[in-house]
Amino acid sequence: MKLDWKAIQAAMMELIDDYKLDPNQLLEISMQWIKAGFKKDYPEYKKSEILVDIKADGAVAIYKATDVVEEVEDPDTQVSLKDAKKIRKDVEVWERLLEEVTPESMELSRIATMTAAQTIKQALKNIEKEKFYEKFQGKEWELLKARVTRVHGDSVVLDVNGTTVVLPPEGQIPWKNYEPGEEIAVFLKWVKSEWWASNLEISQANADYIAAILEKCIPELANGTVNIEKIARMAWIKTKVIVSTNDEKVDPVWVMVGYKWERISEILSLLDGEKIDFIEIDEDKEVFLRDLLKPAQIQSIEFSDKKAIIKVEEDQKPVAIGKKASNIKLASQILWMTLEIV
Repeated sequence: MKLDWKAIQAAMMELIDDYKLDPNQLLEISMQWIKAGFKKDYPEYKKSEILVDIKADGAVAIYKATDVVEEVEDPDTQVSLKDAKKIRKDVEVWERLLEEVTPESMELSRIATMTAAQTIKQALKNIEKEKFYEKFQGKEWELLKARVTRVHGDSVVLDVNGTTVVLPPEGQIPWKNYEPGEEIAVFLKWVKSEWWASNLEISQANADYIAAILEKCIPELANGTVNIEKIARMAWIKTKVIVSTNDEKVDPVWVMVGYKWERISEILSLLDGEKIDFIEIDEDKEVFLRDLLKPAQIQSIEFSDKKAIIKVEEDQKPVAIGKKASNIKLASQILWMTLEIV
């Protein structure tokens, strides 16, 4: 059987351009759609294993693959040794026999053509899924550079190194207006490849985004000199980062801020106006809470079970509470306590 290979090649060249296919992928797709069309027009081979061979000149050969057995139990997948020797004399039991079943001419029916087209679409979808997964695999828990291409409803569409990715509402910074053409960074939490699609989770709004920025800017985090104990965040408003060290000679807050504030300046430039506080962890609960609420001046603190009543002067209440109650809310998250300013 010889197909109109020039017409096939022309159609496939379009697919190469659109999907960046390599020759092996192109050949595999061609064989898949020929097999699908053949099985649709020749239903007697529906359950059989069919192999397709495409030669350099465009000639196509179709084979039925069967296992050679002494006694046939499934005629779709098995052939008796006696019948197999009629096809190939030197065949032996349990060999894989290929029997050519190529029709003299094969003009696919309309239904077979539709089946073949659906096969191609599925094959291309699988290739896109694999490429998507391969591009992001191994980059989990990293910051990725992205460009906003458009804002669609409540989702922001991004271009990440040539791949279209959607930043969902829960991953966006509240109150931020994303503009087409804007360059941003996103945190890749995970990428998965399921049978139906590849997917990922990216965000600018979670605490992991802050952690990734800090690890990028602070080498002492990588070598273990300073540790991040906890991060509490209200995106685009304020973040509190609790740090510690096992080295008595090291001030972990100073390490994070940097000499002449150069590190905090770099960090803030990546946070688009969001404030960030670094606080050293302290086993003394009262000292720790006072540090968490700085720069507010605290008069006294009374602890009871999971609650703390904090007394401050009237003019210090707005400072202790913070913008949109960020100071008090973040301190509460870190301590897992209810905090009341009086």
